[in-house]
Amino acid sequence: MQSTFPLDRRRLLSAGAAALLTGLAGCSDSESVDPGAPTDQAPAGTGVLVRGDTAQLYPDDADAPAAREATERLLTAYGGGAAGADDDAGLVADFESRTGLSVAEADTVVIFADEPRGEFAAYVVDGEWSEATVADAIEDATGLAYEPRDHEGGTVYEPTDGGPEADYLGSVADGRYAVGSEAAVEAAIETAHADRGSVSGAVADALEDAEVTGDGTPATSVVAATDDPRAYLPPDDGDRVPDIASLDVYELATVGTLAYATDGSSVAVDAELRADSRGDARQMADLTVTARSFLRNDADDAVAAELSNIGIDQDDDIVTVSYRSDVEGAAVLAGYL
Repeated sequence: MQSTFPLDRRRLLSAGAAALLTGLAGCSDSESVDPGAPTDQAPAGTGVLVRGDTAQLYPDDADAPAAREATERLLTAYGGGAAGADDDAGLVADFESRTGLSVAEADTVVIFADEPRGEFAAYVVDGEWSEATVADAIEDATGLAYEPRDHEGGTVYEPTDGGPEADYLGSVADGRYAVGSEAAVEAAIETAHADRGSVSGAVADALEDAEVTGDGTPATSVVAATDDPRAYLPPDDGDRVPDIASLDVYELATVGTLAYATDGSSVAVDAELRADSRGDARQMADLTVTARSFLRNDADDAVAAELSNIGIDQDDDIVTVSYRSDVEGAAVLAGYL
């Protein structure tokens, strides 16, 4: 399965969900089990971990439509930018139109992969959908057929057609499903039903610590962590990379995190790069300051103003990059990047 960070979400959310239910008519052979938190379905060795809190992405109040529209607008702007991926544009709308399901009805969504853009990757979702409801919705949306088989006390649904790129579905526990590559879906089931260990260590700890901070900022809605942040940056010959610098300095980071929040009018992003030493962190901080200055001098006034909203701080072996703006400004910056 080809994937990007955080995975090829269009395919993962649609075809994957697809199985969410195919042919199930309301009952499952999966053993009753407490699977723990959704992130527990990410197995040991996970190198990319993302968690989305839909209650914060789509709050149950008057700001909900605005928050959703803001997130979609930023994804669309980034998808049309210099380094953007079209797969990221219109993520939520695409998911809902292709699956017939509402992302807002999910409780939590998690994405894991063994490495950036790795083929071992899956999407884990908690929701109150009945299997019959999801099955009908997915079948109508995708036209794919899936066959169930037992796996370690859970159930794996294999696509009977759709080609090698079609995703697998795993029924992990009541209301919890994994969608992605066959091996990753099986791993998610094994963390709940067998003795396979869940992700732990630097990536898991960093994800738990990731949060948008500061007075007056919206509640954090999405957090992500990876043990290879350099993989998500452009190559040194990219249009936005200064000729005098090499982004390979960011290989000094042992883990990187990102936290995102919006209330529909304001946007807040905090990213951290963690290193083994204060000296390594200083190199990354210095390069980040240099890159910001280069981009600010090279950009038009609107983009330069948004780049000035980026703060860069170092505390011992951690570099923090923060951004605060309104949705209008964030869309300008997303389109530039």
